[in-house]
Amino acid sequence: CARLLIVLVKCGARFTEPFNPVERNIIHASDCTWHIDRPVNETTRLIFSVLNLNQSSDCSQENITVYNEKSEVLGVLCPDSPRISVFESQGSLSVHIFTDFSPYNERLVYLLYYSFAPGSEPAQCGGNLEAFSGTITSPNYPGRHPDFTFCVWHFDVPKNTKIQLTFTEIFIEMDPLCRFDFIALYDGPSTNSPILDILCGRTTAQVETSSNSLTLMLSTDYINSYFGLSADYIVLPQSNTSSLTCSGDGMTVIINPSFLSFLNYHGKDLTLTNTTCGPVSTNPVVFYVPYVGCGTVKKVMDHTISYTNTISGLLAGERVITGQNNLQIIVTCEFDSNSAVEVMYMIQNDIVQEQKDSSQYDISLDFYQSEDFSSQVVETPYFIELNKKLYLQATLRSPDPQLTVFTETCFASPNSNFEEPTYDLIRHGCSKDDTYHNFPSGSGFARFSISAFRFLHSHPSVYLQCRLVICDTDDSESRCKQGCMNRQRKDLSSHKWKANAVVGPIRLKHETEHSDSLSEKREETSNVPQNNLYLLGIMVLIVNALILTLVVLRYQQKQPVGYRYQQLATE
Repeated sequence: CARLLIVLVKCGARFTEPFNPVERNIIHASDCTWHIDRPVNETTRLIFSVLNLNQSSDCSQENITVYNEKSEVLGVLCPDSPRISVFESQGSLSVHIFTDFSPYNERLVYLLYYSFAPGSEPAQCGGNLEAFSGTITSPNYPGRHPDFTFCVWHFDVPKNTKIQLTFTEIFIEMDPLCRFDFIALYDGPSTNSPILDILCGRTTAQVETSSNSLTLMLSTDYINSYFGLSADYIVLPQSNTSSLTCSGDGMTVIINPSFLSFLNYHGKDLTLTNTTCGPVSTNPVVFYVPYVGCGTVKKVMDHTISYTNTISGLLAGERVITGQNNLQIIVTCEFDSNSAVEVMYMIQNDIVQEQKDSSQYDISLDFYQSEDFSSQVVETPYFIELNKKLYLQATLRSPDPQLTVFTETCFASPNSNFEEPTYDLIRHGCSKDDTYHNFPSGSGFARFSISAFRFLHSHPSVYLQCRLVICDTDDSESRCKQGCMNRQRKDLSSHKWKANAVVGPIRLKHETEHSDSLSEKREETSNVPQNNLYLLGIMVLIVNALILTLVVLRYQQKQPVGYRYQQLATE
């Protein structure tokens, strides 16, 4: 099929068609705009597949700016921008081109725009992929892909891993510059990440990422539809041997199948300490190691709690295969103050390797409706009446029933960044507010309550920040068992981890109602005759003067006490 390619000779144009491919060899000293006029109820997609500006210029000297129909900037393309960029907005778009005076002869732009009304969108495809392996295909594969196919796949897998993507078939329109149909691969979580490769035509390929995320974009135009693509992907460890990731409820170990094959092992030959616990996947070889079960051993020492398990060969007699390498992989998640260390020892014929990284426990702080803590407050901000009880629970998301949570410090602030002024509710386990009440803690949670309050100077919002300590329930010397400690006393007790949890804002119900009544009164006042307004203004000035006089007299009688919280009587 023939393509009606618009090659612009002059700079600037106006397009009213529902779609068009546009190519432009841009000259120096250009300053013009292309207008794409589309109905406001349609979505317009603009795709740059070739962008070649003067590489010796900076963005202030040479750029392409894309605007929506409200003249809002959607993006700016510079000489060092990626060659592929996509913009999308409702209604019309404008593309403004600005180049410097340098006689650079290789400036080239190729773009495709098309619009679609609700209900006539192109085929839906793409998505988020988190599995350890799988296959992706274009719409209708192995049949021909639809016109204007646009797919974006996001791969997001455990840290310390990479993604290997193998295209078993690529069959899209052939073009030396991949202008019309293309596959773009980005080494990262979005299309703003560095480009790994751009593919088109009929071919096969294999790519590997440098991190644990990959973005793949497939874009086609309106003619020459072929079979699209089919690709297999697999998650591999960064080290080409194995990787370990610690999370809130267990460990994830990924072993490269090629590494095991070299040692004459297969994934089905390996188990955890408890031989009934095998891999959850054999290609790649993936073990999920729970903190509780499958032979995992927990140790508590000083300020550290660790979980350890061992992956080893399921031996038949002494060896699975004669001459097979002896393999043991010892994995440990070690949690200390405000951090977690992932340790993996691989013992292969007396050769030991170690890998480390950091993570944290998953902990949250939430409001509840009553002291039975059965109904969580989900709305935010949390509006509550003055002096009514606030019930809070800190929850540790961990399957280990031997862990408990202790509220060591909790303070309030009118600022979400917790700058001064602040007000202590509990400090070093010691109550600083007479309404603070501590409920008995349990496995993985701590509970307390306070009364609703506000700052003396009537700040509209209050935020809470609590410092929480996680301990082993069997440790009699842990920080959780010691309760209130004087701040001058050095904490030498054992604990597992400290975490900050923030919740808020809290706002008072009666203040909201009062604001509504004030608004109604202002509307009524706006209808008062002008002379009455003058009289009302004079009366307000007199009242304010009297109030100011009383404040000054009280100030002279009392010293300033600084910021603090103050309970106020309810109406």
